[in-house]
Amino acid sequence: WSDQSQSVYKVVGGAVILIALFFCAWLQYHYDALQYKLKCKDKKWKPTPDTQDLIQGLEPVATKTLYFIRHGESTWNVTFNRLKALFLFRLAYACIYETYLAITTGDSWFLDSPLCETGVNQAASLRQHIKDNYARDADCAVLNGNQGKGSLLVSSNLRRSISTAIIGLYDRFKATEEQMVILPWMQEITDNPDSISITSPYSLPEPSWMDQSAACFKPYDMTRAYAKMLNPNENYGNKALDGNGLQRIQAFNQWLFSDAVAQDTVIACGHSLWFKSYFCEFLPRDFKHVATKKKMKNGACVKFTVDCYQTSQGPVSMALNIHHQRWLTVV
Repeated sequence: WSDQSQSVYKVVGGAVILIALFFCAWLQYHYDALQYKLKCKDKKWKPTPDTQDLIQGLEPVATKTLYFIRHGESTWNVTFNRLKALFLFRLAYACIYETYLAITTGDSWFLDSPLCETGVNQAASLRQHIKDNYARDADCAVLNGNQGKGSLLVSSNLRRSISTAIIGLYDRFKATEEQMVILPWMQEITDNPDSISITSPYSLPEPSWMDQSAACFKPYDMTRAYAKMLNPNENYGNKALDGNGLQRIQAFNQWLFSDAVAQDTVIACGHSLWFKSYFCEFLPRDFKHVATKKKMKNGACVKFTVDCYQTSQGPVSMALNIHHQRWLTVV
């Protein structure tokens, strides 16, 4: 038994060393990922005032309705967020596959990580929920596009978010042939490599290796969807190394209430930490809502309205008041 234990320890130790060497080489090759991991302050910003204090006695100057949709699970989630006992085996497999992708396609398992099969199924569940309920549920009707041009579709510039929106709202895209606006301000708030966009500024994102080859994507023409259903005019590229998530949240709000957005309703597909940070910033600090404590589930949707106020904190400062929450959880 002792000899067997030693053999197991040697195998595990050897695997750990190989994986460590792989990531040393990988980070040298993907220098941008190393820079973000070492220098990015994406989740760090100074505490902000409670917006409820800023808007005392003020009337809103504009109101928007938002639907937040969280993307489905990704290959990054498969590797790092599942059963811990099998983590080393999953990581070894991911490293081998990453090497294969680098040689054959130039794509990545880790960078801008695509949807995994579970994530596709979660997005497909959202699609089915909308299809089953749009005739009798007003919110599903909005998601289905029954408003005509009354709502605008937007997404983070990361591929798992884009693919979730395409699959979840596929029937709407087919019926309306509208384009979804790609917004870099919605890029996830983290320093992990999966949050780094690999799309060049102002260019169309390309479908991932999963989008193009996995059997679970076959019901959806992802190559055509990426080519025809996306608008990259707002996508200035990757998030700034010296910036943070709050700056992107504020930029999103400024865009939302600008002349660029004629619609009163915006359907936004994005990421858990970004959404959670949004709620933490703009819900009243003494209001203990689940949205400030827990992440949205993968494939879930939440609806709320946002009021914009002109405050005394500068000529164009705005405070937001979130109310009328409705959770549409789809798993």
